[in-house]
Formats: sequence, structure tokens, C-alpha cells
Amino acid sequence: MDSANSINEMTIYCVIGLGAGIYWFVTGFRELKQKRTIQDIPTSKISTGAVGTNVEIKGQVICDDDKVVPAPISETPSVFYSIEIQKLVRTKNSSYWKTIDNFYSDKGFFVDDGSGADALVYIEGATVKRKGKPAEFQLASNNFSSMPPLLSQALTQNAAKLKHFKMKSTSWLFSDKYRFLEWYFKPGDFIYVLGFAESGLKVPKRRKLKFQTFLKAKKLVAADPKLKKRFDSNKDGVLSPEELEWGAKVVGEQLSAKYDQKQTKELVSKTKMIFKRKKPHPFIVSNMHEENLVKSIAMTSTLKMIGGPVVAVACLGYLAFTLKNFL
Repeated sequence: MDSANSINEMTIYCVIGLGAGIYWFVTGFRELKQKRTIQDIPTSKISTGAVGTNVEIKGQVICDDDKVVPAPISETPSVFYSIEIQKLVRTKNSSYWKTIDNFYSDKGFFVDDGSGADALVYIEGATVKRKGKPAEFQLASNNFSSMPPLLSQALTQNAAKLKHFKMKSTSWLFSDKYRFLEWYFKPGDFIYVLGFAESGLKVPKRRKLKFQTFLKAKKLVAADPKLKKRFDSNKDGVLSPEELEWGAKVVGEQLSAKYDQKQTKELVSKTKMIFKRKKPHPFIVSNMHEENLVKSIAMTSTLKMIGGPVVAVACLGYLAFTLKNFL
């Protein structure tokens, strides 16, 4: 009975191994194509690069001081961070970490290469290659109260993005073990981007007048003699509530339009390219220098293209042997 169970379990492992071997070979082949693409595409300046094609850029991550936030685990001041959530899965003979969720601190970040223009990078869907190990934190689901405050806050704020992880405490008897992996980009970090470059930001549509802007305009009208005279429709020297509201709306819309024009001018003049996932184009983001990135991809792709078929053939041979004995 034990022998039969062992054979059945080994058969399951071999089926999984066969699939994994094929998957490794296919991904290794894709990574090899990525390496060749990196080597074939020359580096472009953001200000002069051709939009509407695959473009390679190198520059520094930039951010306004008020947009820098501490990463939840390491507390490193960062422009952009990612949290990957893994769950410990236990089998009869082993255990492994399985990725169940992840989220980003923002949709993207800006890159400056010193050419006078910026690029906006929306990282979701990109192949991210990083040097160094990610910051890590582990705990059991019966001990969520010991989680670092920043990590707990980030998980709460991004709860809507998480499909499989819920921060619900359990008893120690039914607890699961989780691992949180963090990587980030700091202001000034060197960054490499290869992807399909779209043109810069479009002019934003006219927005509805914000209440804050309305109040600001109302104060301006009430305090400025020229504006008072302008909106005093009955010329009695006093602004009625209706006249004041009318003046606030007119001035408020002018303030909003002026702000939008200024914002648009700054963004359009500086943001020349936007990078985001666009199939079937490659999309790679890395904080490694290009030569090191190429070496890293070459090594992993070679291991996968050699190791994948070896694992697949070995598993297939065992399955064929087992099937032959069974028949």
C-alpha cells in the first residue's frame, strides 16, 4: 500500500515536473529574445527618441520632495515601491513560498536622463530585473498585531487591490505563515527602461469647479474693489449674495483654466515619452547597468533552456516507464 502511494505521489511530481520543464524552456527562450532585443536597440535620449517604436532609455528616477514616501518594511525614503505577498504552502514532504498577491505604491514614476525631457513609466506588467535582495518580513496570521505600522497601513490602504490576501487574524492552531517582500526605487536611482514609447501627456479636459477654488475666488472678489465693481450688476455699490456667487464662479473658472494651462504646459514640455505594457512589445525595467542586465538574462535563460528540457525528459521517461509497467 505504501509502495503504491509512493508511486502515485512520484507520478504527480513527474507530471508537475514535466510542465515546469516545458515552462522553463519557453521562458528561457523568451528571455534570450529579450537579451538580443536589448543588445540590438541603441540607447535614445528622451528628448529626441522616436515615439511609437521600441525605445531604450537610461536615466535617474525623479520626484518632488513631497511625493517621497517611506517604504513599508525598510522605511527607506522612496519614489516608488512594490510589496509581494507570499504564503507558505506545506506538502507531505516539503514546503515552499507561493506568491498570492502584490501591489505598488503608485501607478508609476518619472525618469530624467538630462536631455531636458522626462519619461513617465507605468510599471505594471513590466519585467522587473533588480540587483540585490528585497527587504523581507515574515509573520503568522495569528500575530498580525506585531506587523510594522507602515506595512499594516500600506496593506489597509491597498486592501481593494488584494485578491487573495486578507489581514484577518486567526488562532495559532489554524494560522498561516506569510512573507512580505519589498523592493523600491529611491530618488536619484539609476534606471534602465526598454519598451514601447508612447507620446507625452494629453491636454486634460476642463474640470468641474472645485469648492476650494470657488471659496478662494469668492474671497478675491469680496476683497478686490475692481472685481466688486465688475460684478455689481445693479450698480448700487454693494455686492448682493447672488452677485458675489456669480463673480466667484466666473473668477473660479478663470483660476482653474489658468492652472490647467500652466500644468499642461509644464507636463507636455517635459514629458516626452510614456512607457507601459503594450503587447507584443518588450517591457523591461531594471536598476542594473545594461551590461550587467544582459549577463543576468543570459545566465538565467541558459539555465532554463538547458535545465528545462533535462527535467522534462527525465519526468517523461519516468512516466513512460511507469505506464509500461502498469500495462
